[in-house]
Amino acid sequence: MASTSGCEKEIPISTEDSAPKAVLNTIINCTANINSVKLSESVSLFSPAEAARIENPSLQLKINGSDKEIAFDTYRGVDSYYRFAEPLSPGDRVEIGGSTPKHGAFSGFDYAPLPAEIVSVSTEWFRGKVNDMSYLRTLIKIRDNPDARNYYRIVIRDKTLFDAEADESAFPWNLQDVYVDQEIIFNNISGIGGEDDHVYRVFSDDLFQGKEYTLNVYIRKDRFNDYDYESVRHFVKVEIHALSENLYKYLRSLEQASVEDNFQEPVKIFSNVSGGYGIVAIYNVSDKVVEVEE
Repeated sequence: MASTSGCEKEIPISTEDSAPKAVLNTIINCTANINSVKLSESVSLFSPAEAARIENPSLQLKINGSDKEIAFDTYRGVDSYYRFAEPLSPGDRVEIGGSTPKHGAFSGFDYAPLPAEIVSVSTEWFRGKVNDMSYLRTLIKIRDNPDARNYYRIVIRDKTLFDAEADESAFPWNLQDVYVDQEIIFNNISGIGGEDDHVYRVFSDDLFQGKEYTLNVYIRKDRFNDYDYESVRHFVKVEIHALSENLYKYLRSLEQASVEDNFQEPVKIFSNVSGGYGIVAIYNVSDKVVEVEE
């Protein structure tokens, strides 16, 4: 009689603390007056220790190789915030780095992208076939720069004025959910693509490189601040964010990591910080405001 036996091998899992590293995070808006930098400390998954503040680091900001001022802002829990007020132009190289005796040296850099060119924006109302709700289709024509591979993000905001004579600039913009399921650039070649795959509404120019392209996206009317007033005016502000390649990869990795699929390979969040973790990335904002006809 033959018999078989199995063998077992114990594999130890170390729970010893690994050396903590600095976590450097900043997403820089070229058009902002002030940009923020967050500095944190990494903690091993199995470590009983808790993250501590990184205090008094030797932090530096360089733009095109020249030292610029970066100042401490505030603490929020264990996170340290810094800020800088330096205008950026397309092509500028921004490097942020630092060091501490505990964490060693860390740094990341990126280049400011060219702004997107919005040629035109038009809107039209339509009814949903499934829920019979009213949606505002927003057709955004952009002209792509032919000299580089480009990456973009769509953001749409709106505002409602209840008085036809009111000053439009005095009212705040409300961020809207942007639906992209009718736009081919957000779908796979098979036509399969969903909202969960494109949380940040980012895309590349692979399908229209160097040409004009009209994006077909929409927002829902019940998300507007709409009341039964005789004089109501609606405005929509379309923003196209031109992203650096680093920022595009970071946001796409976050999107893919959030997709709930038990058979999907694990996604590693993109980082471009050497000597630590995090992201140093830049975007440039172009916008166009249109008044919506009822």
